[in-house]
Amino acid sequence: MSNAGGSDELLDFVRKAKAEHVDDQALVTILRQHGWSERRVYAALSRYYGERIGAIPERGGARENARDAFLYLLAFATLGIWTVALVWLADILADRAFPSPLDLNYAVESFRQQAAGQLASLIVAFPIFLAMTNAIVREARRRPEALESGVRKWLTYLALVVAAVVLLGDCIWFLTQFLLGELTVRFAVKAIVLFAVSCGVFWYYLGTVRGDQPSRSRDAIFGWAASGVVLAAIVLGFTGIGAPSYNRDVDFDQRRVSDLQTLARRITIAYAAHKTLPRSLNALAQNEPELLTDPLTSNPYAYQPGNAGTYPLCATFQTDTAEPPFDRSIWKHPAGSHCFELSATQAPGV
Repeated sequence: MSNAGGSDELLDFVRKAKAEHVDDQALVTILRQHGWSERRVYAALSRYYGERIGAIPERGGARENARDAFLYLLAFATLGIWTVALVWLADILADRAFPSPLDLNYAVESFRQQAAGQLASLIVAFPIFLAMTNAIVREARRRPEALESGVRKWLTYLALVVAAVVLLGDCIWFLTQFLLGELTVRFAVKAIVLFAVSCGVFWYYLGTVRGDQPSRSRDAIFGWAASGVVLAAIVLGFTGIGAPSYNRDVDFDQRRVSDLQTLARRITIAYAAHKTLPRSLNALAQNEPELLTDPLTSNPYAYQPGNAGTYPLCATFQTDTAEPPFDRSIWKHPAGSHCFELSATQAPGV
């Protein structure tokens, strides 16, 4: 039977029931027990009263449609931001926790920059998503007709399509990597996270289009589960990159290393031209005095010409980057005063 035929049949029954003076709430209860949704029963009652009394006035239709559009668009936009950020952060943390010998240039700096961006996305987008989702649920309970919003249906099905495509892509990627011999813990963690996030989104939004009223239990499960996972990811992310004060110290140390690298290159060039080491660093940075001093304390970098083109370049660092395997260059250093033993006969490493 078509929807139109079913609606006409339901309306005929409502007319006969009201002719027998059946109470509206009793009528709703009876019809629900026979498989009719509450939304369709109320729609039939609205049509019945419209026939008897006249057209029912619409309450702020355009304004509430605009409100629905705003809530759903913002909710789905932030959903995309925080889920992508969560998956990427999990990938970054997995790369750091389970490094591979095949990783060529995995450095602390790349981890910090990538993790900080994903953490910022989670911290900003997820609370907005929760607030918009709660507003949508409250609005649907206050106005059941909002469930018929065209914007809601289109965006919800779009989210389902995206989640389904991601799940299929995850399965294809998993099988491809398996066939290529990628059987590491890191690979398994990445696949599980992507699969779990996609399944969670698909399960939640599939329930919103299949039910007539928002399920309180489903909303609660999804909200608490998503909040717990995001909170855990944020904690792990901050554990990896450290506090803002620590990252500021890292930035100063990177500036010190950059200064020393520049000075080492100029020493190599001077030695190649004159076959002797410069007596001091001053001649190497006449127009750039800031290159010769610590960016925080303004203390000069230490340098002492040695024999056969060897020399030390020294600075005082605030952080330790000597932990393998995240920095494989000659410029890794411990916290505190440290000297790099270099040779002008060789190009300085980076």
